[in-house]
Amino acid sequence: MARGTIGSYRGGIALAALITGWGGTMAFAADAHAQQAVPAARPAEDPTTPEIIVTAQFRAQRLQDTPIAITATTGAELAAKNVQSVTDLTAVAPNVNLSAATGLNGSAVQAFIRGIGQSDSSFALEPGVGIYIDDVYYGTTFGAILDLNDLDRVEVLRGPQGTLSGKNSIGGSVKLFSRKPDERGGGFVEATTGRFGRIDLRASAGFTIADGLYARVSGVSKHTDGYFDLLDYGCVFPNSGIAATGSGGNCKTGTEGGIDVQGGRVALRYAPDSSSIEVNLIGDYAQNKSEQVATKLLYADNPGVRSYVADDPAGGIPFDSRFLTGSHSYSSYANYAAGGNYTTAFGTNYQVVPGSFDTSPNSTAKSWGVAGTLDWQLSDDLSLKSITAYRKATGKTGIDLDGSPLSILVQEFDYEHRQFTQELRLSGRIGSLVDFTVGGFYYDGNDRISGRVLIPSVLFNFLENDPVTNRSASVFAHSEFHLTPDLNVIAGIRYTDDKKTYEFHRSNVDGSLPSGTFLTENFLLVGLDGQVGSFKGNRVDYRLGVNYRFSPELMAYAQVATGYKGGGINPRPYTPDQIVSFKPETLTTYEAGFKSDLLGRRVRFNGTAFYNDYKDIQINRFVCPESVSSTCSQPANAGDAHVWGVEAELFAQPIVGLTIDGSMGYLNFQYTRVDATTLVEKDFKAPFNPSWQASAGIQYEASLGEKVGTLTPRLDWNYQSSFYFNSVNNAFNLVAARSLFNLRLTYDSPDKTWQLGTGVTNLFGKFYYTGKSENVSNYGVNSGSVGRPREWFVSLRRTF
Repeated sequence: MARGTIGSYRGGIALAALITGWGGTMAFAADAHAQQAVPAARPAEDPTTPEIIVTAQFRAQRLQDTPIAITATTGAELAAKNVQSVTDLTAVAPNVNLSAATGLNGSAVQAFIRGIGQSDSSFALEPGVGIYIDDVYYGTTFGAILDLNDLDRVEVLRGPQGTLSGKNSIGGSVKLFSRKPDERGGGFVEATTGRFGRIDLRASAGFTIADGLYARVSGVSKHTDGYFDLLDYGCVFPNSGIAATGSGGNCKTGTEGGIDVQGGRVALRYAPDSSSIEVNLIGDYAQNKSEQVATKLLYADNPGVRSYVADDPAGGIPFDSRFLTGSHSYSSYANYAAGGNYTTAFGTNYQVVPGSFDTSPNSTAKSWGVAGTLDWQLSDDLSLKSITAYRKATGKTGIDLDGSPLSILVQEFDYEHRQFTQELRLSGRIGSLVDFTVGGFYYDGNDRISGRVLIPSVLFNFLENDPVTNRSASVFAHSEFHLTPDLNVIAGIRYTDDKKTYEFHRSNVDGSLPSGTFLTENFLLVGLDGQVGSFKGNRVDYRLGVNYRFSPELMAYAQVATGYKGGGINPRPYTPDQIVSFKPETLTTYEAGFKSDLLGRRVRFNGTAFYNDYKDIQINRFVCPESVSSTCSQPANAGDAHVWGVEAELFAQPIVGLTIDGSMGYLNFQYTRVDATTLVEKDFKAPFNPSWQASAGIQYEASLGEKVGTLTPRLDWNYQSSFYFNSVNNAFNLVAARSLFNLRLTYDSPDKTWQLGTGVTNLFGKFYYTGKSENVSNYGVNSGSVGRPREWFVSLRRTF
């Protein structure tokens, strides 16, 4: 059975990494005992808020005893809220903004906490929010939209985690803890159907192989047709001058937003009662053949770009508003193919032969990984944990950002990510005075991005094949001094050493190098091939805090903590003079909060207030006046800012069967210094900084009789105010506010072994955008990632 160690959670890592999910996602399954203290979700004679055990400070603690801003949610609660992937966690924790990346970034997550994160999936950049699967750090946003299957709990830590977690994470961390093999075995089988041909199958089962040796097997298959139609412009408008492609009577050539994922995982756990050693081994594999994120053209005005017309080589159809579809229609005219006559940014004529470069509206991924964890109880007061993991993920994405048959921004990329991580922790206690953890972390990432880029308006039509290496090593210490039974002081420190290299390879599509002839194809790229950019840096981060328990019902805390996100090299230079470095961004957070259990533990209410001193903020700029080519896509340090905010979370069970939960977050962002060359102004906001976020849910478990079962209706609401998607704020990249509602009705059999659920997501059919890829100044184009429409589902689950 599960045992506890001093300073580290004895359950160890029973990670299961089940790479599933939307757009190259990694779905991880399996950790078991971290939630033993949480009661089943059913009425009690004396309703109280459930107890949750978390491991945010390297040891098992009650959520209400953990003096940091943390949201912890059980797997059962996530299922009740229809939370199925990491991006859905936006509706669970305050000041958290998680979404699928725009098509330009492939199968990636855009993760922000308190307005700090990373939207660019390039391997040259670090995630601002760390994502962990049973304490294994995943070092890139590519492939990080994780499916939440067979999950025990999720911990969302807000604020810099410079002295906690495996890798320094400036904005915060999202930690998934999956169910772990144990002597209880058990499992489930679940089938779901719904709108857009949805068919999902999930299953998991645990086994006892021998005394102290356990296994758990999990699998998932997800399929949903695309909800966003790709239309043949020449078919819809037969007299437009653009030929139809023979798509048929409905003028539909394909879809975006579809899901097609299969994956499986096997976890082994060795933990005999007679041994002081526990070993967990996990292997997983998954394949994702999903479609590209649904992307809609919102603005088109570049008269110098024209379509190809065979009998009129000097003319054609200009790129303008004729290619927009209805404002609330789930459709576009993207054709994912190249070809046309263009007037370049240099005033010259340029022609791409039709059909010379075709891609597809897919964003695929294939992944596998192995992980091993050793927990060794050295003595009653000392334990050692070793976490070793290797992962590999590959994928391909096709991009048609202009959303028209002119294809002025067509690209296709192959991604390959490999990482090895090793973490060692020595945890213990010295009498009743102090709990401590000292350790080290090592990350070795080897990545490659390759593909085809076509931007004819600036004479770009080339192949790239860029290897990237990223090595990070750190040592850390964390301690909690118990000065009195109610007063604790926390101190932590971390030293990190980073090294990154980025090697550029650029060639013409026939494999030759750009010739350098003025105003010919790829002439701006001359000298780029073979160039290597590098970044080296080191950093010391710390955490100092104090917490005091005024009563069993109330604890308050205050702390100051630092964090940083490493610098690097611009991964997308248009010209050799754009191979420039950018500095790390840094953060100092001052925070105070409280955690309370009120009214006989029927109500849990937690609150936090914070102030961030945010320096050298990394943004992406699109205009580089100092370069030979003023057009660019370059990470740069925009300036400094002060950000303050408040957060509140509520969980209540006022009467038997009734559950109410909610959260609220507010952010106030203000630049204090800006770099004028980035075109950022002081009254702008950094990207992904909505001022307000809120969520609320209510459910009531009604008994139908002891022999009939229970029926539970649940309603959830999620609100997010508007925010800007780019660092240079304008109306084109403003993502509007939204309120979304989900409804679910669940029937449970008397013994809880059968469950039938039905519901609707996006109940009122809200049409909304999750992001906007705006580049009006350079290309006269703006496109938006369209959120999922209203969808119904029915699921049947058998637990054993």
